Amino acid sequence: MMTAYAEKQHLEHKGRLESVKIICRERGVEVAVFTSPENICYLTGLDYEGYFALHALLVPLNGKPVLFARYIEEPTVVRQTAGIQFEGYRDTDDVAALIGSKLVSLSSKSARIALQRNNAAAALLEAPLRSKIPDVEIVDASGIVESLRVTKSAFEIEQIKRAATISDLMISTGLRVAGEGVTESSVAAEIYREMISAGGQCPGFPPFIRSADRISEPHTSWTDQALKRGAPLLLELSGCVNRYHAPMARYGYIGPASAAATRLSDVSQEAHIAALAALKPGCLARDVYEAWKKRLEPAQFIPRAPHCGYMVGLSFPPTWTGGPGVQSLHETSDMEIKEAMVFHLLTWITDGTNDHFLSDCVVVEATGAVFLTNASRELFEI
Repeated sequence: MMTAYAEKQHLEHKGRLESVKIICRERGVEVAVFTSPENICYLTGLDYEGYFALHALLVPLNGKPVLFARYIEEPTVVRQTAGIQFEGYRDTDDVAALIGSKLVSLSSKSARIALQRNNAAAALLEAPLRSKIPDVEIVDASGIVESLRVTKSAFEIEQIKRAATISDLMISTGLRVAGEGVTESSVAAEIYREMISAGGQCPGFPPFIRSADRISEPHTSWTDQALKRGAPLLLELSGCVNRYHAPMARYGYIGPASAAATRLSDVSQEAHIAALAALKPGCLARDVYEAWKKRLEPAQFIPRAPHCGYMVGLSFPPTWTGGPGVQSLHETSDMEIKEAMVFHLLTWITDGTNDHFLSDCVVVEATGAVFLTNASRELFEI
């Protein structure tokens, strides 16, 4: 018997698959093939680490979706998914040929098939498809599922809020254990302990814990170096619940901060709040960026990132951005902001000598965006 949570999750997946079929009908597509972990998980609930091998979810207009994965994954697929036909393959099999043969049985001779091309698996599948179905017309399925993932359901926002609570706990733990002489790796160990104890999964990115001269490295994490008095410390991390993320970052110093560093923090918070206030349904992403940038210009501080945030949600390693590409709040983006979008809103600036980094997970509601992560945004001094 399904739990209440499992029943709710099953209804979510059933509705998402129906939405995909509606889009396919509108485009004259008989079968859509999806290969990215995020899209397959979004449609079926399959959440595990087996995506290192070729996976493909075939969604026909009629009948059950068909999932191809290594045969040893069957117990996981059976337990985690419902209403899916599993096709297991062996490592010695020609997987692309097997998928091509299945597509023959699911489509007509002059089929129109949509193949997700924004994923590396597309290159492995396209040629076999053409050889199995010579008259096939292959169109790009990229964007079909991604368009559905742009706005989040109430169920998804519930997961993100749970992740945000864990993010706040992880940050507070990092600040509690950090101090002069403590190693970055020791801070990381305690953050992981808190993350796991609070019910969090392994996130798409590991916690980015950087200090001293490594502050400007955007995607590196802890080392065994000790925290030094007077040095900056950055904690950027995310809780993860059912693959949904809520990233945030806090910045400070081991010991007292300088007046220049405090000024950077003050301006960073002003820009952060300005971006939050501008993030409303109906506006464009570039409008949010403009409101954010306007608060930085009088101080002549320089942005280190090319945006002031980006969309987040369901994601697998090695990212929490949701798969290929980054849908960000940058100066030329015409992306329309909609209710139930979720962003990692961030400000990373420098005065040429000092840096400051501040970020939060936010959700767009009917009247505007609100913070989901809520640890103190003040510059910390440990």
